[in-house]
Amino acid sequence: MATFDMTSSATAGVSTSSIAAHNSSEKVAYSMEATLDIAELIAAGNTIANNDIFQLLEIPANSVILSAGAEILTVFTGTSVTVDVGLDEGDGIIDAGPTNALAYPAKGTNGAVLGTFSALVTAANTIDVKLNASSNDCTAGKLRVWAVVADIADKSAAAASVDRDVLA
Repeated sequence: MATFDMTSSATAGVSTSSIAAHNSSEKVAYSMEATLDIAELIAAGNTIANNDIFQLLEIPANSVILSAGAEILTVFTGTSVTVDVGLDEGDGIIDAGPTNALAYPAKGTNGAVLGTFSALVTAANTIDVKLNASSNDCTAGKLRVWAVVADIADKSAAAASVDRDVLA
């Protein structure tokens, strides 16, 4: 089992223009997305196997995930391939989502509801995708994972005086 950091352009097969991490200094709600492309990772020399974990979206500390989900952009090859999507390699967003049709995988048996997921993230974390396959024959497939995140960090300490305050 391997873990691939898809938020880092240092990982073979990840674009140098990856926007998986929010890079604005503003403290607002924002959307983010990243795409997992199995064929691209394999073409870059990686081996993909059952139970591999792909860390796709960086969620900063003191954030709330207002909504999250995934979309199958290219059908996954392989035997009985499904995906789990969630924090900490879990399945809190999507549990055993099918990858055999172009669609938005629905919630799984764990009760998470696609599109209305919310979670308080107190320490920096990632939204991960876990590949579930009955054999190691998944050689293609593309999945877009998205999230709407609100930064709820205390901003009072970050406030700085400006010229107008000094002049008043």
